[in-house]
Amino acid sequence: MISSSIIIAFSLTLIAGLSTGIGSWLTFFTHRTNRSFLSFSLGLAAGVLLFVSFIDIFPESQSLFQQYIHTGNSFLWILIAFFAGIGLMLLLDWIAPHHDHTPSESNTHVHSKNDPASLAHLKRLGMMVAIAVSLHNVPEGIAIFTVGISHINVAIPILFAIVLHNIPIGVSISAPIYQATGKKQIAFLVAILTGMASPFGAILAWLFLLPSWTPLLQAIVLGAVSGTMVYIALIELLPSAECYGKHTLTRIGLISGMITMGVTIYLLG
Repeated sequence: MISSSIIIAFSLTLIAGLSTGIGSWLTFFTHRTNRSFLSFSLGLAAGVLLFVSFIDIFPESQSLFQQYIHTGNSFLWILIAFFAGIGLMLLLDWIAPHHDHTPSESNTHVHSKNDPASLAHLKRLGMMVAIAVSLHNVPEGIAIFTVGISHINVAIPILFAIVLHNIPIGVSISAPIYQATGKKQIAFLVAILTGMASPFGAILAWLFLLPSWTPLLQAIVLGAVSGTMVYIALIELLPSAECYGKHTLTRIGLISGMITMGVTIYLLG
């Protein structure tokens, strides 16, 4: 029989996952053809991913490596994991090659039936962010679940922090997909499915990982996830945000994403 502590811990990860839906819902209050919103939201997405990667995930991975590698090479191993994550994204681009299609300045609207390539590129951006965030959410779900089983008072503040993280991430995922397809259901579903990586991580922890999950394995996973998020931010999101012509809004979005994550991390420690 499943204990109440396991049910509570799993419920916490489910709440964390569903919180991406809040961010997704917020995207539906702006017009689909709004270039300003796209420039800002894609810049915001890049800021979120960059800040979380370098300030949160990368240092945590390095700290975990240091627990196991005492020869002074811990930083080398985190670099290997980090660039392995970037290599994974390069491999995905090689397997599924694409061309960057940026909207011309003469187009009045982003969403144009005469520019299907641009719309496909936007949709792909949302899916790429979803992949990166899903990879990040699995170890997050594992963390919430394992802490929640024995230390519910510690798990709840962690959950609150992750919910605050996931709201702008939900915007990051849904905005380009909604702009490309015009379908709220698809954008919302992708955001929710991305969030479900958290309870999926909890299920993995419960069934398989609790007996064998080690800080070393977690360090490798987090290092790789950090690399994937940086790749998405620098290679996909920022160039696409800039192409919509609202350069100041892109920069404001980038900084806003970093500030949001920074304040969250500071307040919830």
